[in-house]
Amino acid sequence: MREVTRSVYAKKKLARAKKICCDFWGVDPETVFDKNRERTRMNAKHSIRYMLSLGNNLSLAQIGGLTNCDHSNVVHSKSVFLNMVDVDGDFAAMNRVILSSEKLSEKEALRSSISNIIFSEMLPMKQVDLIYELIKTKETDADR
Repeated sequence: MREVTRSVYAKKKLARAKKICCDFWGVDPETVFDKNRERTRMNAKHSIRYMLSLGNNLSLAQIGGLTNCDHSNVVHSKSVFLNMVDVDGDFAAMNRVILSSEKLSEKEALRSSISNIIFSEMLPMKQVDLIYELIKTKETDADR
């Protein structure tokens, strides 16, 4: 398997996904990506790969590199997760946890971006323009 460069962002997103999903499924985060097909471990793997795929910030190859597989396994994990959400209560609950944590993360990211702009040494009009563009972009994303 080809080595994929792991950005700081990707590593943070993986650590967050592992914590949330492994806690939910009761799996050890250190061994979740071992070559073991135990059901709860597989559920955690599918959940983590699905969570990493949200937001379109990471490619399938990057997610595969982070989770010890290739892009086709990531596609399969996403498919399994979404199919199981419809028929399994545990997966439906996991999906609610993932979606609520992603919304919180978006809010934290927006706050951080605005804070960085406010405390920068830019001219006030430039700060206002950047904040306006940031909010406008978020509203456009929400309309999709």
